[in-house]
Amino acid sequence: MSLINDLIEFKPKTKAIAADVNSNFEKLRLSNNEHEEFLNKLRDTFDEYKTNVLYEIECNSNVLELNTNTNNYKVSGTSTISEFAGINDGFVFIEFVSTRQIINSPSLRLQNNVDRLTKAGDIGIYLFEKGKVKEVNYFTSKEEKTNTLPTQTIIDAPRDNNGKSNFLNKIEFSQDIMPVMEAFENEICIVSSSSQYDATNYMPWKAFRHHVNDTQGWLTVNGVKTGWLKIEFKNIQPKVTAFSITSRNTADANTHAPCDFVIEGSNDDINWTLLGDYTNNLNWLQKEKRVFALTYFDNFKYYRITINGISGAGTYAGFGALELYETLNDFMPMVAKVDLSLDNPMLINTGIGKAKIGKINQLSVLSQAHTIENFYNNALMYIGYIKNSENRFEHFVSTACPVYTNALQKHSNKNSVPTMISPTTSKEFKFGYVASASSHYVPQGGNFPAYLAFNGVWNNKWIANVVGGNQWLQIDFPNYRKAARFTIVASHDDPAGSVKNGFIKGFNGEEWIILKKIHNEVNWTANEVRHFDADIIEECNKFKLEITEIQDAAKRAQVAEFEIHEITNCFVIPENKFYSYNIETQEFEEKEIIYIGRAKTQNNFISEIQSYAIENKYTSEETELKPSTLYSFFHNIGVDYKNLKVSGWIKDKVNGFIMPWCVDSNFDANIELNNYGFYVDDCQFNVRTPATLMNYKDYNNAAKAIKANVTLVLQLERSF
Repeated sequence: MSLINDLIEFKPKTKAIAADVNSNFEKLRLSNNEHEEFLNKLRDTFDEYKTNVLYEIECNSNVLELNTNTNNYKVSGTSTISEFAGINDGFVFIEFVSTRQIINSPSLRLQNNVDRLTKAGDIGIYLFEKGKVKEVNYFTSKEEKTNTLPTQTIIDAPRDNNGKSNFLNKIEFSQDIMPVMEAFENEICIVSSSSQYDATNYMPWKAFRHHVNDTQGWLTVNGVKTGWLKIEFKNIQPKVTAFSITSRNTADANTHAPCDFVIEGSNDDINWTLLGDYTNNLNWLQKEKRVFALTYFDNFKYYRITINGISGAGTYAGFGALELYETLNDFMPMVAKVDLSLDNPMLINTGIGKAKIGKINQLSVLSQAHTIENFYNNALMYIGYIKNSENRFEHFVSTACPVYTNALQKHSNKNSVPTMISPTTSKEFKFGYVASASSHYVPQGGNFPAYLAFNGVWNNKWIANVVGGNQWLQIDFPNYRKAARFTIVASHDDPAGSVKNGFIKGFNGEEWIILKKIHNEVNWTANEVRHFDADIIEECNKFKLEITEIQDAAKRAQVAEFEIHEITNCFVIPENKFYSYNIETQEFEEKEIIYIGRAKTQNNFISEIQSYAIENKYTSEETELKPSTLYSFFHNIGVDYKNLKVSGWIKDKVNGFIMPWCVDSNFDANIELNNYGFYVDDCQFNVRTPATLMNYKDYNNAAKAIKANVTLVLQLERSF
């Protein structure tokens, strides 16, 4: 029993004696003083940590060796880490710069007692005590990427006739809308491709026979590992919302199955709209069928799948079958125009907490002009609450990603320019972003347009069409942003064409203003990254890099990447506080801020505006599992995955045996096998089944290996 508990313990049939009471209060006062001294000492210790230098370590073993010179580390390497060593006591801050696995163990206690997969930029706080390590907190910088059905986020779902939140409506898909093809053309559609392996077995129409009973399908010509397959509908414009790819019925299917690919739609075969971008689809099995949802859908006459990379070492690309699906129930139709008012409100849930921690969920009407502008312009928004001068919390919507760091900074670490795949199209949003330049170089057999400086790839670039300076590169946003930092990446093969002198300007709606002057930037090296902090921070919706002089006047101006980082709220990890930079006073101010998630109003968000707060739990329907198959579960909890609790149950329907299902875990690899689960983004959770769906021992200690008649129920809850 603690000292305080001992002092206040109720002792029946005893009288209160003044001397004892006074003695107890004196002990309590001394105990409180000791406690206060401990807290002050801990606060001073954290203040010391803030000034400690950053020490970089490369670790390629399972033991991370730290040193006692600092408590602030940046760790690189990709090996699995199962032990921290080198420090006996105190707090340590570690930033991981690459993806690697951290193993939970008795000597290394991670949060929730589960193994962790780090990502670049993740930061952990660890307490060392007597040779053991405990993870105190962990901040993730998870990549934001969505290859799902329209994201169901913290924005509230519509209610049904009973007043219940209606976001659990089952999505019902049609059968494959493609007819059975026996040639390149029939009365419904025409099928074509960039190339084909031969004129007998691997033509594009072979992917639409509605079976993969043989080894045929569509393959590109041998020696070409990329290509496209296109469908033209003659008299209809279907609204495809999902599709499936089935690998060929061959043992080497994984060597040439699509790994990275995009789906596009068009109504004139000239202007194409990106419907979905899919990467890292590896480890295909023979005759494996995978279902994918489109991130955007509308009625199109043409559909085209383009394979940009294959999953193995094959010399061609292709698959056995391609199926297209429509949704039978328009569960989240497009919202063309939204009239937000007090009579017709859209509400969000603050997600502050539950009654057990003394707080209740609060609602706020989203009706401000900048909020509506962001909705209409397909922005990625971070939603939260900030305490105002009246000591009340008011909601805010920002396109700037908050930053978690060990020191104060003005700018977000996340580039606000989306990945551009054409001058007016990005991977993430349908419209509103435009890349342009004064000119671009088009040599024989090549093309170097402006959008290549905004596509996230360092080994291609924008090149001006004339030699020397006096060129410009520009990106337009659909709404206004406050840029605090600009990043320029030099060419990978000709850095002498990099900017030497020039300006970075912003258009504030009335005029172009100079945000940063670039002066005498010389000695650029290949793919060198240089940052330029803005001297003036002002709301602008267009940003331009004006190049008056380049490093070598005999070259053409060129830029591999031009990034824009907005001013943002900064969470200083050692202090456990948020700070905002005041543009007028040019000082950082401590703020009480609650970030509650992010909303991606990419294309679709709700089906009616008269809505109310979401529930904080998602439960899937009982899902029939098949071996070697990928399943996707969609929810609208809409928070970072570190705030989700995932649980479920897996059931042998024949024998009635049910056991708990856990994410990425084998209770006993030889006895109990659960299916592998993983997160795709804030609104999608995937489950990939093995060849054997369940391995377990029943009540008679008999081993069972079940490959059919197995179901799974998955539940996701917000964890506060």
